[in-house]
Amino acid sequence: MNAPVVKKVLVDSRELRGAVAALFETVGVSSTHADEIAEVVVFADMRGVETHGVQFTPRYVRGIMGGHLNPTPDLRVVHRRGSIAVIDADNGLGFLSARRAMKEAIAIASEFGSASVAVRNSNHFGPAAFYPMMALEAGMIGHTTTDGPPHTVVWGSKKPMLSNDPVAWAFPTPSGPPIVLDMAFTGVKEKIRLAAQRGGTIPSDWAVGPDGNPTTDPKVALEGYLLPIAQHKGSGLIIANEILCGALAGALFSFEVSPALVMGADHHDSWKCGHFVQVLDPGAFGDRAAFMQRIGELASALRGAPKADGVSRIYLPGEMEAELSAERLKNGLPLAVTTLEALDVVARQAGAPVPSATIQIREMPQ
Repeated sequence: MNAPVVKKVLVDSRELRGAVAALFETVGVSSTHADEIAEVVVFADMRGVETHGVQFTPRYVRGIMGGHLNPTPDLRVVHRRGSIAVIDADNGLGFLSARRAMKEAIAIASEFGSASVAVRNSNHFGPAAFYPMMALEAGMIGHTTTDGPPHTVVWGSKKPMLSNDPVAWAFPTPSGPPIVLDMAFTGVKEKIRLAAQRGGTIPSDWAVGPDGNPTTDPKVALEGYLLPIAQHKGSGLIIANEILCGALAGALFSFEVSPALVMGADHHDSWKCGHFVQVLDPGAFGDRAAFMQRIGELASALRGAPKADGVSRIYLPGEMEAELSAERLKNGLPLAVTTLEALDVVARQAGAPVPSATIQIREMPQ
């Protein structure tokens, strides 16, 4: 069965960012923080990661309106020792605390050569790649991971105990786009949700139904739980990140986080989850120019590797996303009509300007 075509329109990403920011300002978020949140969610759509993009905005806004999330968090460094810091997010959105953590890590790494910053009492932070990419502007390597609500079984179990605990790395390159890896250790819940909305199927190793058996039906999967990739190996990697984001950060483990969003609520509940970010300054390890040269040699060697049958080009991590983002900045960002409609609904509920009336909308070319 073919998935139904989802109607999309073209919008200007900068106008969309402004409309999303206005939504958050209306529910009490400061103008600076509102723009920072909007930048991250639009960033996701620009890179083709719509599962973590603007379509999530109504849930965040309703979470604030319902008193579940703090619109004006006091982001505080509660512990500092050498190259290590811990930040309390004060139940604010993870976009803000993860950005603050990465800024703190960059500053610390500028002094010590490396930095590790943990965040507690936080919430969903959207696309993981955004935060390590902040380190690229300083010529550094960035890394981040997070926990979240329980929707993944630990290998060998039928009960969801873990989140997908995604990881992202960003590495500077001497030319072309940076090398950016952003991945979860499960099939992505939002991709399953989109498949259910569009009438598609999912791979059999993404999820189990409520009976614990693998399924290709996304609707059954939404009633069940995610499977870790690579069986016990993926499960082990999630557990490692769970320790960093939960125990080390002093935050909740995934099985302690509110499962409201996982269970289909239309708002973002308070998670009080944890994040973990790291920054490495290549210059602290030796000659920065030599490091960049070696990165260039690696990229060149990989792109020039013998291609498999049917492959016309070898892409490095993040390369497709960078090219897609550049194209969408120039020609417009495709946005699902259903997402625009959902933004309008929550805008009316919040008393904010209706996005469809404040941004220019163009039909997708045939």
